[in-house]
Amino acid sequence: MLVDHCALNQELPPGPICGLSARDLGSALARGELDPQVVLESFLSRATAVQERINPFTFILADYARARAEESTRRIRSGAARPLEGIPFAVKELTAHEGHPHTLGSLFLRDNIATSSDPTVEALLDAGAIPFARTNTPEFGCATVTDNLLFGETLNPWHRSFSTAGSSGGAAAALASFATPLAQGTDSAGSLRMPSAACGIVGLKPSHGVVPMAAPDYLEAVGHNGPMARDVLDLELMFGVIARTDPTHLSGRAPFDPEPDRQLSGLKVALICTIPGLQTDHDVERNLRRTAKLISDAGAQVVEMDFPWTWDQIFAAVKLNFGAVYMPLARRLRDVGAELSDLTHGFIADVEPVTRDYGFTVDARRQSAALHRVLGEIFSEFDLILMPTLQMPAPVAGDHFIDHGPLVNGQESADRWIVAFTVPFNLTSSCPAITLPNGLSSDGLPTAAQLVARPYRDWDLIRWAAAVETMHNSIDQSVFHI
Repeated sequence: MLVDHCALNQELPPGPICGLSARDLGSALARGELDPQVVLESFLSRATAVQERINPFTFILADYARARAEESTRRIRSGAARPLEGIPFAVKELTAHEGHPHTLGSLFLRDNIATSSDPTVEALLDAGAIPFARTNTPEFGCATVTDNLLFGETLNPWHRSFSTAGSSGGAAAALASFATPLAQGTDSAGSLRMPSAACGIVGLKPSHGVVPMAAPDYLEAVGHNGPMARDVLDLELMFGVIARTDPTHLSGRAPFDPEPDRQLSGLKVALICTIPGLQTDHDVERNLRRTAKLISDAGAQVVEMDFPWTWDQIFAAVKLNFGAVYMPLARRLRDVGAELSDLTHGFIADVEPVTRDYGFTVDARRQSAALHRVLGEIFSEFDLILMPTLQMPAPVAGDHFIDHGPLVNGQESADRWIVAFTVPFNLTSSCPAITLPNGLSSDGLPTAAQLVARPYRDWDLIRWAAAVETMHNSIDQSVFHI
């Protein structure tokens, strides 16, 4: 596994329990070879040590989790174990867990306590998993750098001079450093996939409504709950629990059943290496082409094509849609005089101008509909899209990219939000998209491939991603140490 060679894990080895996969933990717990309380204490200890180095967590819920672990011990001994009994997991600070802090990474909400739980948290609790920590996020998730005034910045476990991206950066860093076996993330523009790519782990943005989400109304169109893990099989385990219909969410629906015996062989795959108007990092493109060759060698037909929209077209649609999504929140916060981070102010400055025009919400819907048609044309011919998750490896830490973009191949990128490859599948939210590590850059930072499938083909996508992951077992293992 790539993250075994992450610099932090070389400095601070995870040990025999924290180093196990979620599915191996589950098997050992079910057989009585491990006790939930012993497992939990191992992760609490690991989380504390990792927290001191890279700051992935906002809260450690030790006492609450210990009570849950005692219950799991009793259930296992009585033969009443549930599917994820005794397996710890982490919850993103944007996501509500009844009775626990729910700050959304904002000073304004520093004392807020959730009065109910998000459906994903409820599903994991019902399955016997133990929420033991909450993970860092930028304020309100409105940035692609995981930093805020309340908890500070989360650093990349591969090298602490680099960022985790955002907004689920705390979750990605915790997973990559073996401080949790599973984590919940959210994704409104790539917020789950980008940190997964930057930290060398796996993350899935499901088809819209497949995983229920207790998001505010303004996030309903673009927001997604999703699973994050160190490998695809662990992600599949978690997805099987959280992908369930919720009668209180009318947009919810089940994904299609996987097509029987549908392997990579015979698939038609669209390879997209760049987006017009942007560069792709040379190492990212090199590793993506290697992934494409592996898929081709497995019997798929891979056809390279250009992405049908330019970056300027994508960003225009982003500003319209996210203006419609977030400006009601921004106006309410300013009305009450909330102290906001520079990241939040920068986000508002980007999207507010388009909201001054009458009818901008109609324009936003038209842009999304146009992108739906464009992607529909691609999927009328192809089964999968293969493209980067990020246009470069992890960006540097300490830079919020408010008035400039990150460097790509030595030149400043026009995409300050670093969302070019991910956000199209939020604007057209019915397509599932998964990111998985596919190698290292020349600096030893992870790169990632993103696979996108037809709407509601989540299970097929997970199966195909697992096959691609298996083919990447021989990747370059050199690392850039802290």
